[in-house]
Amino acid sequence: MGYLSAPIRYMMENLNIEVIEPPPITRKTLELGTQHSPEGVCLPYKITMGNFLESLEAGADTLVTLCGAGKCRFGFYGAVQKTVLGKNRDIQFFTLDTEHLLRDLQRLLGKFAPKAGQLAIGRNIALTVHKLRALDAINEAKSFYGARAAVPQKTLDICEYGAGEIANCETFGEVIDTRDTVIDVMRSYEQPAAAPPKVAFVGEFYVLLEPYANRWLENELIKQGLEVKKFVYTGNWAYAKVLLQTLGIYNEEKEYLREARPYLNYHVGGDGLKSVGTTAWCASRGFAGVIHLFPFGCMPEVVAQYALKNLCEDYKLPLLTLSVDEHASDTGLFTRLEAFADCLKRKQSLTSE
Repeated sequence: MGYLSAPIRYMMENLNIEVIEPPPITRKTLELGTQHSPEGVCLPYKITMGNFLESLEAGADTLVTLCGAGKCRFGFYGAVQKTVLGKNRDIQFFTLDTEHLLRDLQRLLGKFAPKAGQLAIGRNIALTVHKLRALDAINEAKSFYGARAAVPQKTLDICEYGAGEIANCETFGEVIDTRDTVIDVMRSYEQPAAAPPKVAFVGEFYVLLEPYANRWLENELIKQGLEVKKFVYTGNWAYAKVLLQTLGIYNEEKEYLREARPYLNYHVGGDGLKSVGTTAWCASRGFAGVIHLFPFGCMPEVVAQYALKNLCEDYKLPLLTLSVDEHASDTGLFTRLEAFADCLKRKQSLTSE
């Protein structure tokens, strides 16, 4: 899922755990996963099923995944995938509960690396979260400086190179130095010009973070001169789950519920409440538009879709809704995206005249 895998792999190999990472997601991954998935299940399930199958083909015998609580099919991924994958194979299947992530992660690493000790395990978890937060920072900088660069592709390339460097850092200080260096290089390509239109990117967690699932839409928007603001980042999520939630000082639902009212007055599962809450926050802070992205059939986001329509109508905020599945056409998505971007840039130019 996005840049999650590289720091995780480094952490496990640093504890002398043999890791077989699935190959990069391709059309083959999706087709393989779709063949072994229920027809109506959402896109993230199908892609992760494909990841598991390709890992097994490469020789893996132990699979690890996450599960979540609440009104979302994500909570059933692990149980269903374990049943399907274990029918004709001798595999071990471990599930980490997102509500008790630190506890489950420590237990899992303790089982896989019994000689490492809790101190080494704790340090590696902390370093991994630190790397993920640094990757969040350079991805935010990518959007800010890329939209202001004469050649946005250079900024995108710097971000990709920097992500690889951060994933292989060995110390906390090295992570900070690498992060700052990468952001400074991006900043050097910034052009003195009017601020570009700022677009909020909201929707379901997985498709926002996995470029294959969203067809690299974020990079396409940056190339078209739009600054993209996401409210879902892997590192911030991991930090909140591993540290803040463990300390009992993390209540994301309460925060977004306050923002979402009166358009959505209760938690609907998944990221639905967050989609509405962040859009309401953006509507009062000068954003040019909102792109709502989610897997086809995702019920929390379908509920959020209707709330977003009413909210954006009230605030006169342009809204583009995109649902994706294995049949989604890149051409169709990019055509709608280009038209939306042109409308936002035209509206800004008329407003500034």
